[in-house]
Amino acid sequence: MLDHGILGVVERQVRTWSSGDAEVYAAAVGGFSPAFAIPLLQHGGPQIGLTGADMTQVLHAEQSLWLHRPLPAQGSTVVTKTVEHIYDKGSGALVVSRWESEYATTRSSCFIRGEGGFGGERGETRQFTVPQTRHEVSHFRTTADQASRYRETGDVNPMHHDPEFARRAGFAAPILHGLCTLGITVAGLEFTELHARFTAPVTPGDELRIERWPTGEFRTFAGDHRVLVGSVRYSRRT
Repeated sequence: MLDHGILGVVERQVRTWSSGDAEVYAAAVGGFSPAFAIPLLQHGGPQIGLTGADMTQVLHAEQSLWLHRPLPAQGSTVVTKTVEHIYDKGSGALVVSRWESEYATTRSSCFIRGEGGFGGERGETRQFTVPQTRHEVSHFRTTADQASRYRETGDVNPMHHDPEFARRAGFAAPILHGLCTLGITVAGLEFTELHARFTAPVTPGDELRIERWPTGEFRTFAGDHRVLVGSVRYSRRT
């Protein structure tokens, strides 16, 4: 059972990176974008585990990113992680964590199936919509080793490389990292803020259809299934 004692816990750690880290990220998602700050902080910064939770029941629900200043090609920064909220969604618990630095802040929401019903606040749900206007459409064919390549950014969740773990989680095979799908979706964009919700899994080898609007909204499909929806605030139009 999830240990609710993690709520409010704060950890700090110095994170150092090189230009090679950005190159690894770009190779894993098909191009560079400010979304590189997410694995930089989230997987290279403090790690407060979901103590007591069955990790096969954990799903990545949402991700946000705010850029405060440009990331240098190499450098170091102090990263602070805080477990901000544990919401009661009925069928599960939603754990919201935030990583902060002088360069960027990223927030991740994880849904833990079977951990709801404890009488906590339900929390608000961010609404995502897309305009009924013309938009850009592109395609990206993921490869069988896409998850292995993204794992090199520091995201070592066994859901994405361990077949037995994935089966216990209810998947026929390891699935692609949601952050990899997000990185592919926003590759090449320059923005200062990003918000996204993961709505369905992607299997390495799937072809993605990416729809992006000039106003910043986007959504991504694998076949007929929408797997991602969100928006960015542009620092400049690309």
